[in-house]
Parts: sequence; C-alpha cells; structure tokens
Amino acid sequence: MALSSTSLVKVIVVTDDLHKTVNAYKKLFGTGKAPAGEDEHKQVRTPYTKYLGKDVTDMPMRVESVFSDNFWFEIIQPLGHNDPWAAWLAEHGTSICSVCLLSGGPLEADEAFMAQAGYPSVFKQEKGYEAYEYFDTSKDLGVLVEVKEHY
Repeated sequence: MALSSTSLVKVIVVTDDLHKTVNAYKKLFGTGKAPAGEDEHKQVRTPYTKYLGKDVTDMPMRVESVFSDNFWFEIIQPLGHNDPWAAWLAEHGTSICSVCLLSGGPLEADEAFMAQAGYPSVFKQEKGYEAYEYFDTSKDLGVLVEVKEHY
C-alpha cells in the first residue's frame, strides 16, 4: 500500500527573508505561469486548523509563489511561532520544508496510511473546499510531506 497519489503540486520553502529568497528562485526559474484556475470553490465542510493536535487561529506569515512548468515553489516567511513553518525555520534555517502531493482519494485514507507507516500528523487545515495535512517524514525523507485534497 502507498499514498493515493504521488502527483507533486508544490515545494514549500521557509525563509527569514522573503524578498531575498523569492528573488533567488525567480533568478533561477523565472516567474513561470500560474496553474490553470479552478472552478468556483464551494464550501462543503466546516473549516478548522490544528497544529500538533491543538486548534490554532493565528498563523501570521508572508507568502509568495514562484511558478515552474509543472509545479510551484511556495515561499513562506513565518511571522509567528505557532505553526510548522516557524518550527522548521527555527531548526533548519532557510530551506525546503516540505513537498505537497495532491491526494487521489479522501485525505482520511492517506492519513491512515501515514499513521500506519509511522509518520504522525503535524498540521491539518480544513478550508471548507479543500484540506491539507502535513506529516512528519523528516527523519526518513529530510522534509515534511503535505497531502492536499480538493473537493
């Protein structure tokens, strides 16, 4: 058994200097073209955010995307201390924090698979029209794995 999909959507980079890091990525990759737009989002579930199993409401950050041909880099500068990006930055400095895969089925199935594989959930957000979850795969993969489900 494996994850429902290995379709790479984005690579998440954390930094303490958004402007500097974004400019470096743009210098190498250009700005690229944004992914094709989606249909109007329809909220089908109740939104929530959990970090380390606890409800979170405040995750200040600055974010910018740099697009490549088939995925994008999401560059995040955390401004708080209560999220996985701030924790990663504090421990690893400016670096790739995670890779994001688009789920091929319900996120709960991937969540069960990751738990069985020994990768605990670190962060989960339900936006009402999509959900994503970060799993701590860092000891084996060197990065976190994010799995995203669109409804």
